[in-house]
Amino acid sequence: MPYQNTLGREVGKITMMMLLEKGVRFYMNDQVMEIKGVNGQVKEVVLKSGNVITADVLIVGIGSIPNSEYLQGTKIKMNSKNFVVVDKFMRTNVPDVFCAGDLASFPLAVAKNQLVNIGHWQMAQAQGRIAALNMLKKTTELTSVPYYWTVLLSRTIRYAGYGEGYTELIMKGNYEFEERKFLALYIKNDEVIAAVGLNYDPVVSAVAERLLSGKVITKKEAQYGSSSDYSSCFF
Repeated sequence: MPYQNTLGREVGKITMMMLLEKGVRFYMNDQVMEIKGVNGQVKEVVLKSGNVITADVLIVGIGSIPNSEYLQGTKIKMNSKNFVVVDKFMRTNVPDVFCAGDLASFPLAVAKNQLVNIGHWQMAQAQGRIAALNMLKKTTELTSVPYYWTVLLSRTIRYAGYGEGYTELIMKGNYEFEERKFLALYIKNDEVIAAVGLNYDPVVSAVAERLLSGKVITKKEAQYGSSSDYSSCFF
């Protein structure tokens, strides 16, 4: 499903439905085997299934890898994926050497200090500030809650928290009809660990504030709380 790795299959399916309704075609569980063109201009994309897609423009999502080759052979500790490991003060294992941003594997407070890597400017900006403060000997921990947003077909999607490993999803609102507007709460160990909203502002921001405060949002609260007053009941 689209967004499956970040938003999960359930929300991914909803976004897929929205795009299908607008004429977008998907070729899922397939692979690009060949790109054919004439005089340097793409004309066709051949898939492993045998499908051939006519194309004038091809956009390839290749992902990203950490630009850490220059650190190979140094004393800087890196993990198996070559991200630099830091503590909650953005310090590496080498005194007076700090790392922040997309290259850092850091303890995420809202994920019980699990070491994670998040390639998004909001977290990079927060980490840069924490690194600078600690360079100045102003001891400060990183406590920021991951918060992302985008727009899909003129509808705002906002996401807060860290939903990896969620075991249950609680849906609120309307996600089956044209006027889609919903809130999804990701549950793990009977607690809300993340939330995503489609045109459901400012509830996701309220969830982010609650997570930042360290106050648990229970599964029961998520199930039975009125979504209309989440912004107040989550504080």
